[in-house]
Formats: sequence, C-alpha cells, structure tokens
Amino acid sequence: MVDAVFPGGSPGSDGFVAPPKADRPSPPQPLPDSLWGEHWQFVGVPAGEVCLIFEHRPIPIVAAPESRWPLTLGLASTAIVPGIVIQGGRRSLALAQWLQEQDPQELVPMTGDPWGLILWAGGDRRWVMATFTDPGVIQSAQVYQQRRSACGGLHFLLVQPDDSAMTHTGFWLLQAPTPPQPPAGG
Repeated sequence: MVDAVFPGGSPGSDGFVAPPKADRPSPPQPLPDSLWGEHWQFVGVPAGEVCLIFEHRPIPIVAAPESRWPLTLGLASTAIVPGIVIQGGRRSLALAQWLQEQDPQELVPMTGDPWGLILWAGGDRRWVMATFTDPGVIQSAQVYQQRRSACGGLHFLLVQPDDSAMTHTGFWLLQAPTPPQPPAGG
C-alpha cells in the first residue's frame, strides 16, 4: 500500500497569509503544531480493497458514506484509489478528532515553491497539511493527483498511530466536487 514515506516536518506559511479576496476562498492556514504526526505518505489501494480498511474494524472515527464507496461509484476493482496516510503517534486520536471537527472535503496537492498538501474543509477553510520540495515527493504528489483524477476525484485520508496497519484512528473517504456541466443544447 505504501508508495513513499515522508517526515512530518512543519508547514511553512510564506505566501499563505495574504488577506482573503471576495472571489477566492481564504488562504490555507498551517496545521496547528500540537497536531503534527510523526510522518505521512502517499498511498494507493485497489478500489476493491478500500472498504476493507474500515469495515469490521474498531476505528473510532469513520466518514465513508456508501455513495462514495469505489464499487458503488462504478470503479473497476483494480483501479488504484489514492490516499494519504498519517502516522500520528501519540497525537493520532487528537489529530483524528480535530480533522473530524473540520469536516474534511478533499486533499489537494498545491504546486509552487514549496509544494503543499492542502486540506479543504467545511466552509471555505483550508489547511496546510504538509509542504515539500523534494523531487521524489513532488513526483509522488503528481501520481496521487493522476490517480485521483482517474478515480473521478475519489481519495481517502487515514490516520493511524503507527505503520503497523493493525490499528487505525480515523478514516475519511473523500471526493473532489464535480465541476458544473454546461447546459445541453447550448
């Protein structure tokens, strides 16, 4: 399931603190320092196995409506659904609870110097989950985005205390909003 593992680090705020403009959402804010996990990684899971992550497991926080299940959406069972896994260590439960309060909507790579991983949350809130400049991490972000597009915007966020894959703290099945379609017969 693992594509690459990256240290937690701390997000930079350069370029993210400009005053909001009326025609754009507010700028992304750094994740509170008290919530940073030990490390995070881009991953990919076959669509037929995504529900196995949370079905029949005692995960304290799960947000995975059936309408977003990969096979319900008609994805091939072999399609790779991209995700982000955060190993939160002792902060795992606090991070998962904070994420649930934010109402996660989607995780989007942001190009630039540095690149970032932005959590879009309820309302127009955005959070900088990570920043990175390493070419290998940038390549993983590009693969993540390609997979996300190939899956109709479907992706997931998994918080767990460590990389044992034995216990999980929070799981969110997310989907990018579908852009509006032009009227037929225009």
